[in-house]
Amino acid sequence: MFYWTGCFWAGVVIFGLLIRLAIAGAAWLRAPAWVMVGAAILVGCGLQTAVVAPLASTLWPFLKHLSPLDWYGQCLAISAPVAAGFTWLRARLQAARVVPAIPAPEAEASLASSVVLYLKMEDHYVRVRTETGSRLEAGPLARVLAGLSGLDGLQVHRSWWVARRAVVGVERDGRNLRLRLVDGEAAPVARASVARLRAAGWLVDGESAATG
Repeated sequence: MFYWTGCFWAGVVIFGLLIRLAIAGAAWLRAPAWVMVGAAILVGCGLQTAVVAPLASTLWPFLKHLSPLDWYGQCLAISAPVAAGFTWLRARLQAARVVPAIPAPEAEASLASSVVLYLKMEDHYVRVRTETGSRLEAGPLARVLAGLSGLDGLQVHRSWWVARRAVVGVERDGRNLRLRLVDGEAAPVARASVARLRAAGWLVDGESAATG
């Protein structure tokens, strides 16, 4: 148990450090990553041999007849597949966790291809409601709004943008206003936005909304 635990942690330190350096070096030198990782594993097996051979020979003296090449071959046969397999698995897991951001031109084309009724912030995402359904886009709202050029609508609240055609009426609760939308949702209207909505013809005497 002492021997194999020592071998394990020696491998973690040696291969973990060398493989990280190899990946960083590949990016810096613009070299194939797996060539650099392979070279790091070969070097790591040599360093591991320098640790394992004296340890094993001390615990089991009859192993002293083995040559350094014998020990290197054993380390290569055991450690190289483990190190290579772990590196491959780690790369696959990291690739699966990365969610690529949508480039602005593609995002604009995506939004422009459908009729947007409203945008609504939900945590760190923006729900894009169209005439055919809804989907979530990575926020913030301002980034998604950048893809809505040419559409007739207004941002009525810090977390809502509404198209004119989506509004079917207004709900009043004291001093608070909400826009009733075609799908049954109610979008809150910020007090700072009331005058802007009225100037745009959405509100008539603060009681009704224009539809388009």
